[in-house]
This record gives sequence, structure tokens and C-alpha cells, in this order.
Amino acid sequence: MDARAIRTIMDIQAMQTLGSVQSYASGQDTTSSLFSMMINDFLYGTSSDVSSTESLPFQSFGMLGGLQSMNSLQYTGPTSVYFPEGLQTVISTSMGTNRESATGRNDFSDYIQRAAEIYRLPENLITSVIKQESNFNSTAVSGAGAMGLMQLMPGTAKLLGVKDGFDPEQNIMGGAKYLRQMLDQFGNVEMALAAYNAGPGNVRKYGGIPPFKETEQYVSKVLNYYNRFEI
Repeated sequence: MDARAIRTIMDIQAMQTLGSVQSYASGQDTTSSLFSMMINDFLYGTSSDVSSTESLPFQSFGMLGGLQSMNSLQYTGPTSVYFPEGLQTVISTSMGTNRESATGRNDFSDYIQRAAEIYRLPENLITSVIKQESNFNSTAVSGAGAMGLMQLMPGTAKLLGVKDGFDPEQNIMGGAKYLRQMLDQFGNVEMALAAYNAGPGNVRKYGGIPPFKETEQYVSKVLNYYNRFEI
């Protein structure tokens, strides 16, 4: 949950407390209960206990003069707790920013798992390369002619024994095999990814990640996906 969602919820809590004619101790307990109910109802999908809800007194607001209670303003919507418009979107969005599933990965999960076992690679690494290379589009073709999920160049695909670069299984197996070769050759993930993107010749030439903006961003993005994706 990010700062905007927390601040919105705290504002709601503060408004529930303003003008209350309850004693401080009683008002604090009531506000806390309402606040807890609201959070539990949204985050865990649990309905608040009816008996405990009905036992909570409605707060009076002296600043409203004629209004002696909040009974006339009682929320009667479909959920047990009222959420202001937009709050659910803010909370849902913020809760999903830390980790994410690789959208579309499950369509190829068997191939990814098998390739990871054969070539001794983390499944997440293969998944992250696919995400960056083609966003899980098995029919993707780059301007340079790279094909499929892991964007194999025709010449590279032929050397790897890939007959159909658009076949998901062949493409993943070929891409994972090439990634394993780069890891064996350069000894670490960053340089292997750089070689996958810019070619092993450029990595050897510069003694590390080549000073190409595209390659630097490529390595950074793949590693970012690797840390975010759930298996």
C-alpha cells in the first residue's frame, strides 16, 4: 500500500473523529473499530460481524446544529463498509507494485521449466528474457529479423538446431541453450545478458557490458523483471 492510499484512509479516520461528542476514550475505541473493519473488509474480503457493527454508536456532529445523530446518513450499500470513490483503485494498484506474475508465462511454462532443467538456468531468468525480448509474443519479428519468443536471429537459430523459430518450444529451447553458452563463456549473468543482446564479440571487445544505451537498458530491464516475477 503506497503513501496515497495510507493518507486517504487516515483522512477518513480523522473525519470520523471530528466533532464527536463521545468521550476521548470511547471515541478512540469506536474510530479504531470502524477503521479496522474498513481495512479488513477490503483487504481480506471478510464481512464485519453484524452484531459488533450494530453495537457501535453513531457519532453526533455538533457543527451540524440540527443533526443530533448520524442515523439518517447510515451507509446502506452492498458492502459492510463504505469506500470513497477511487480508494479501491488506489489500494489495489499500490498492493500490486512489489511483485507480479509474468503475464502470459503460463502458456509456455512447461517449455520454460524443461529448458531451465536441461540448461541449468533459473526459470525466472528465461521468463525475464522472454518478457523483454517479445513480451510473450511467439510470432514477434524484430526489424533486424529476430524471431519468436526469445528473438533468435536466423543464423543463430540454425546453429542452435532450431528449425522453426516461431515454434514456442523450439524457440525457448534454443534461446535457453544460447543463454547457457553465454553464461559459460563470460561467467556472470550481466555479461551473459549483454552478449545475448549485443553479441559475444562486443562483450569481449569492451571487456564487459558494451557502452551501448540499448544494451545497458536491456540488461537493467531483464534483471528488474527477474527480481519482480513470481514463479
